Amino acid sequence: MHSGYGIASLSERLYAWPEAEDRPAAAGLLITTTASDSDGTLGGLVALSEPSRLADVLDAALRGLMRCSSDPVCARRVPEDPEDFLHGAACHCCVMASETSCERANRFLDRRFVVPLPGEWAGLAFFEDPRG
Repeated sequence: MHSGYGIASLSERLYAWPEAEDRPAAAGLLITTTASDSDGTLGGLVALSEPSRLADVLDAALRGLMRCSSDPVCARRVPEDPEDFLHGAACHCCVMASETSCERANRFLDRRFVVPLPGEWAGLAFFEDPRG
């Protein structure tokens, strides 16, 4: 929304690896456009990579992950075997991306790994509570 592109026009890929003998731990994010029509401008997407703007976008995204219209059911949902393990605290209301943008078909999504959610699995989040 910040770049002028619709959600189905963007695709992202996360790169991350742990520390090893020959390299330090690192992580990166690549955001690309999937359509070459008039949805927006590449300049709008590039401008969002400026540190202050990117921090604002990331903060807004993390705050958005803290709530879902299906909470508390969504936030407290724990996946179970046999096939339910593919989706944790991620429902169609909160974090399901459009199929054209998600090469993994929305599998392995769980917002509790990104932000702290209430319940017994609260300590799994990578980020602290963005609300302070």
